[in-house]
Amino acid sequence: MKISPLKVGGRTIKTVIAVFLCFSVDTVRNSNTAFYAAIAAILCIQRTPEDSLREALNREIATIIGGAWGMTVLLFEKNIYFIPCEILRYLCLSILLIPLINFSVLIKQEKGTFLMCVVFLCIAVTHGTDESPLTFGLNRIADTTVGIMIALLINQIPAAEQKVK
Repeated sequence: MKISPLKVGGRTIKTVIAVFLCFSVDTVRNSNTAFYAAIAAILCIQRTPEDSLREALNREIATIIGGAWGMTVLLFEKNIYFIPCEILRYLCLSILLIPLINFSVLIKQEKGTFLMCVVFLCIAVTHGTDESPLTFGLNRIADTTVGIMIALLINQIPAAEQKVK
């Protein structure tokens, strides 16, 4: 069995550059959530700039809606009522997926439904005890936007037809 040498395509190189730029921007922004920018960049580097734009719009809309929903829940919990029983809180958060999913269908963003739910749960489940959950939520949305913008810019660069060995 013959093993061929490792080939790295243009889209792979673009993805690596985009992720590195996301981490570089984070050193300036100091948001400590560059991971979310990197995820957005990875998902938005697509085969064509048009595909990237389509994925970017879907991701941005889903992140804003899921983030807003998560921040709303955390603000409610922080200022009005926090469910002290963890399992009941998880039940409520799970049930809150119903209106979120229905909203995504209502606004015809079905492709972004899973992202809305993921962002919502990411914020509501893992950042409820943060000093400022609103700050985290806004940074989460901003980082996704940074990753999307970097991916869209990098994906405008034509990929070399020849693969790097």
